[in-house]
Amino acid sequence: MIDVEPEPKFSVIDDWQEIANKWMSNVEEEILDFKVVHWDITNWNQLDQRTLGPVFQAGGHNWNILMFPKGNNQGDYTSVYLDLTDAKGNSEEYACAQFVVLLSKPSDPTKYVTHHAQHRFVKEESDWGFTRFITMRDLYGSEDNAEGLLEDNAIRLTTIIRVVNDSNGILWHNFIKQKVTGCVGLQNQGATCYMNSLFQSLYFTNSFRKAVYQIPTENDEPTKSVALALQRVFYNLQFNNGAVGTTELTKSFGWDSLEAFKQHDVQEFNRVLQDNLEIKMKDTPADGAIKDLFVGKMKSYIKCINVNFESSRSEDYYDIQLNVKGCNNLEDSFKDYITEETLEGDNKYMAEGYGLQDAKKGVIFESFPPVLHLQLKRFEYDMMRDMMVKINDRHEFPLEIDMEPYLSDSADKSKSHVYKLHGVLVHSGDLSGGHYFAFVKPTKNGKWLKFDDDRVIPATFKEVLEENFGGEQTGVPGLPLHHNGRPLNRFTNAYMLVYIRECMQDDVLAAVTEQDIPKHLAERIQQEARIRAQKQKERDEQFLYMKTFIATDKTFAANHGFDFADFDEKNAENNHLTILRTRKDQPFGEYKAELAQAMSIRPDEFRLWIMVNRQNRTVRIDMPILNEESASTIEEIRQRYSATQTNLRLYLERAMYDADGNPVFPLAPQESSGLSLVFIKLFTPSTQTIQGVGHIYVTKNAKVESAIKPIKELLECPEEQDIVLFEEIKPGMIDKMDTSLTFIQAEIQDGDIICVQPALTDDETFDILQKDGKTSVDTFMEYEMGKIRVLFAPYNDSTAPVELVLHKDNSYDYVVRAIANTLETDPEKLRLYSPHVHGSKIPIKHSPDMKLQKIIQPVFNSVNTANHRYHLFYEKLDISLQEMESKCKVRVIICTPTLKEEMPVEVLLSKGSGLQEMLEALVEKGANFTSKTGTRKVRVFDTQDNKFNIEYNDETLRILISKSSAIQLYAEEIPQEEVDMTSDDHFINVFHFQRVISHTHSVPFKFVLKKGESLEDTKKRLQARTGLDDKEWSKVKLYLVSDDQKLAINDDDESLSTDFEPTKQDSLGLEHIDKSIKSDRNGSGAIFIRG
Repeated sequence: MIDVEPEPKFSVIDDWQEIANKWMSNVEEEILDFKVVHWDITNWNQLDQRTLGPVFQAGGHNWNILMFPKGNNQGDYTSVYLDLTDAKGNSEEYACAQFVVLLSKPSDPTKYVTHHAQHRFVKEESDWGFTRFITMRDLYGSEDNAEGLLEDNAIRLTTIIRVVNDSNGILWHNFIKQKVTGCVGLQNQGATCYMNSLFQSLYFTNSFRKAVYQIPTENDEPTKSVALALQRVFYNLQFNNGAVGTTELTKSFGWDSLEAFKQHDVQEFNRVLQDNLEIKMKDTPADGAIKDLFVGKMKSYIKCINVNFESSRSEDYYDIQLNVKGCNNLEDSFKDYITEETLEGDNKYMAEGYGLQDAKKGVIFESFPPVLHLQLKRFEYDMMRDMMVKINDRHEFPLEIDMEPYLSDSADKSKSHVYKLHGVLVHSGDLSGGHYFAFVKPTKNGKWLKFDDDRVIPATFKEVLEENFGGEQTGVPGLPLHHNGRPLNRFTNAYMLVYIRECMQDDVLAAVTEQDIPKHLAERIQQEARIRAQKQKERDEQFLYMKTFIATDKTFAANHGFDFADFDEKNAENNHLTILRTRKDQPFGEYKAELAQAMSIRPDEFRLWIMVNRQNRTVRIDMPILNEESASTIEEIRQRYSATQTNLRLYLERAMYDADGNPVFPLAPQESSGLSLVFIKLFTPSTQTIQGVGHIYVTKNAKVESAIKPIKELLECPEEQDIVLFEEIKPGMIDKMDTSLTFIQAEIQDGDIICVQPALTDDETFDILQKDGKTSVDTFMEYEMGKIRVLFAPYNDSTAPVELVLHKDNSYDYVVRAIANTLETDPEKLRLYSPHVHGSKIPIKHSPDMKLQKIIQPVFNSVNTANHRYHLFYEKLDISLQEMESKCKVRVIICTPTLKEEMPVEVLLSKGSGLQEMLEALVEKGANFTSKTGTRKVRVFDTQDNKFNIEYNDETLRILISKSSAIQLYAEEIPQEEVDMTSDDHFINVFHFQRVISHTHSVPFKFVLKKGESLEDTKKRLQARTGLDDKEWSKVKLYLVSDDQKLAINDDDESLSTDFEPTKQDSLGLEHIDKSIKSDRNGSGAIFIRG
């Protein structure tokens, strides 16, 4: 048994330095002061709830302990904080300190409770410490813990403090302002830190920034143009005072908000971005800029040892992927990269004309670009664990590296190939995720900065280099260990390095001036900034204002539906509704005077009524605002009379005039008036219309029939005309009025609406019903309440949408006729679609009797139909919908002359159509199968999971089309090599995959394996079929796949078909990146940038 040495007991008096070393982490900064201070407390229970300890000096500052003996905002723990005494009243006072606070037993300094921290003490955070320092139980003791630290109302509080020199002004800073670094960060949208770190590196590669500025974008929209959006990000990084957003940029990529929460691989994102920009730069002043900056050349070769034969191929590279595992530093990685492999024994090389030969196989660099992007292979496939893992091994990289030793003998070495470190992109985390940030040296002789999303801070050499080498973590107190006692590996390490050739630094890092920035870009962004500033000012002042809505009799007259008026701001002009932005503190008298001036009437010629929301879901007038309220503010009036509304709705009542021409008003309700102000609407059955007419005053105690005469006068209808009165109570409730009741008995009050219609004869009633009209106010309004607004947008183009007012009971055919009439098109050739929650559009099957309410049912039952606008889509067809629904919709992806050239074509085929009919339809749509080396014969097939499934002949295709309403097929011109097949040749199916064979992509195909053909020639034919260029094909790995097992096919293999006859279970797998969705190592699926 091994004896374990007990942990030593340190005394807070004699061993305070040992205690400090245990809890304080090492710092590189200069230590200004390091001391211990004891505060012997003898009257604990008499201390105030908030107690300040004695002031002591350390590092040129005054300090004291701030303590809450009974707890700060809680009662279970004593709270203790270290306070920078003079910081609260002085914004210039600050200090950086590490500290340990201990409470110990007066009689035994080895019994104590301790807490430690480090902090930047500033005015806003002048005290820092521990709200839960010690429990009352541990302080006072208890039955099962008799020894509390408190002895006879006494205790010792010890402070060990180390004050550190803040040499760069940002030590332990939570936020660094731009004035400290001269740079700003980028906002993180959710998981876009990987993108932010790359953009900062590219931004400070000034030549790249200038090239991006040279792309013409005058007529582009930021959310649809990658080039313009990137220009805007770069401009804002140069001129903004705060962190710059990237939402506009990711939208230009074609990404939705979900994409911003997927973390991708920096290297793959960089490649996709540069590919996209290269296309945008073509035939512009920036053409070739990316190649000039980032592209070098390397040569792959096989050189025979015993005979004079060499096979080689030169190719461009945009970055270099270097091994980390097994390499101590960057030099080792480059040596490993160019190390030659000897091909001998069973692995000899078949040299043309010389047979099998011993040979050397390797790679050598022919040139290095001005800006060198080095990808450290921190993520690799672990064969033993059958999974991707992160390599956290230590791997050192220098501030300067000479690349000449890795160049070929024939390379141009007339100028130095010394490269200076410019950027370090760091990944912190594991395979499943983590965080990216970057260290960049913006100028040739400048300081290093750390770019961590929106935070930008100066960095030390240790932070740039040592802390990102990886390997074992050391020197951090309390760090957990492996079970074997060794420290854990750092999970934060360099992932991508950026070096700039020293002799080209002045050119690459030349300052970007305003002359380099497109004039239209600067003007546009500055104009947007001015608009934003104005809107921000309005928002900042918004709490000072409210909107006041002023309705008049004209507003009421403009209403052709339910209630008093439509208060929707969008319809204000049509409804004669005046909307004013009004200061809340404006006196009502002053407001009324300004309104009078705007309305060109005197203030005594009108009065304003408060309009309120009644409990029955209507908006009606409530009471007039009296002259006594002239000194009250608008806000006080709102609070007093309409507190539940954020704005104020008012009705402007024009005065009546006495015999002398003086404006007069009836007494207001609050003045015990015996009158009520009611509004009158007229329903005209012959025209099926209703609208507001005006208002009258009625005597509350009088019978309803007494209002008939003044109503007729208002309507200017003959005295002998009989009229019928209805009260508009609430939606769905319009009752005929009993004219024998008094207005009090009929419960009529200020603001109520009486609807009037002429009494109809039997003949008039019959004629209206014959025309599907409504003969009474209640039935008419019930029908009107069923009307809805529907916005019809085109299915597949940008034509402006059309809005129609329809009824929920309209049939499918009626709706189609209505939209066809508006579009001036054939209703038989219109197809309707309903929007799906995920953005797709679902075709609505033709059903003549289906009602509009059912078509829009998912939304109809959950909203207020009166104010909601529904959305449907329409598609103009070339044939009638009936004919279309009787046919099969066939989507054919035509792949010719290679499988890379995909052209989707949609055709409608009659049920029972075969191969010939489909080909004729495709040709009519512009398809052709007449490549230079083709056979003019067509193969039609389908796929399953991106693997070749069924090849169709005329009979099988007829069967498929007969029983399907929609299908997708592929068509290609059969290659000549299939016609030339011999009995020794065999077919094998080929598919594409990324990393795992279940992640299939791209178009699969049938392929001829030629007996005795060399592997090199087989690969050339495969490349020709896929249409991949040399750069893309160089990244393809070839596998033989059988029953979901894959076997790598090496370049050393002579032939695929010498002794191999494939079965149905065998196929060839081409492993390469899926550029359609760009899945990356995180499995997040998706790096793509819209073209």
